[in-house]
Amino acid sequence: MRNKSIVLVLQKGSSDSKIASARVLQFIAADVESKLLIGENDGVLLELVNLIAPDNDAAVIESGLSCLIALSTPKRNKTKLVNLGIVKTLSSILSESKWSVSVTEKALKLLETVSSSKEGRSAICEDPNCLAAILQKVLKVSATATETAVTVLWSVLYPFRDQKAQESVTKANGLTKILLLMQSNCSPGVRQMCADLLKIFRVNSKSCLSCYHTETTHIMPF
Repeated sequence: MRNKSIVLVLQKGSSDSKIASARVLQFIAADVESKLLIGENDGVLLELVNLIAPDNDAAVIESGLSCLIALSTPKRNKTKLVNLGIVKTLSSILSESKWSVSVTEKALKLLETVSSSKEGRSAICEDPNCLAAILQKVLKVSATATETAVTVLWSVLYPFRDQKAQESVTKANGLTKILLLMQSNCSPGVRQMCADLLKIFRVNSKSCLSCYHTETTHIMPF
């Protein structure tokens, strides 16, 4: 299929046609060169981003997410997706609780890939709802979703210490969730990322006590 044909199907085709087109693109994107060739057509990327809009059918969204995950690994494609508003769209998906475990995991996975780029991290920090939406999925969806969500938080918060991101996480009661997660049966990797995240906030026990309800203070590692 030519790019123009695929764009047309993604724009105006039936749900089944859109799903089939996304699967074809995902199949073609088997190596870096193929991913970059597909990514050269901004129209294709734009329609794939439109495919995962929250008002679409769940099956369409899931096929779009799978395709975008396959395409998003090259840095050039990540940058283009960020410029096309992928972070805002993923934030909208994660802000709702109606989606299946699979859709949520894929949305977080795509966000994790995007967060490995400077542009992606900036977009996540600038989005007013994204970090709070990510925190909502910690401990509530699946072990995979929790690990991916923590990885995104770590990527955004730990290496670069973005102040706006820290404030967003604090406002969303993120420290409590991180502390709870450390006390859960999480993997060693997740526990280490949580420990790294706690270091950022540098909260003393007195200020921490003022932020949490009495019943949660026993989990503080001080």
